[in-house]
Amino acid sequence: MAVTTLDPKTALVVIDLQNGIAGNPGLAPHPAAEVVERAARLADAFREQSLPVVLVRVTAAADGADGVPGRIDGPARAP
Repeated sequence: MAVTTLDPKTALVVIDLQNGIAGNPGLAPHPAAEVVERAARLADAFREQSLPVVLVRVTAAADGADGVPGRIDGPARAP
C-alpha cells in the first residue's frame, strides 16, 4: 500500500546506512546499493515536503576495542 500523506510531525530517521554496515553484503537480504538508493529517494521526498530527515551514524575505534564482543549479526535470508 502506497503512503500518499504523512502527519506533519513525521520525521525520517535513517540508521546505519554507512559503508561499515550497508557495505557488508552478508548482513542484508537486499543489495546495499538498492537500500541506499531507496533511502535517498525517500529522504528527497521528505525534504521536498519540508519534513525532517535525521541521519544516524555510528563510529568505532579503528582497532575495534570499543566494539560489541562476539558476533551480533548473522546472514539474512532473501524475502
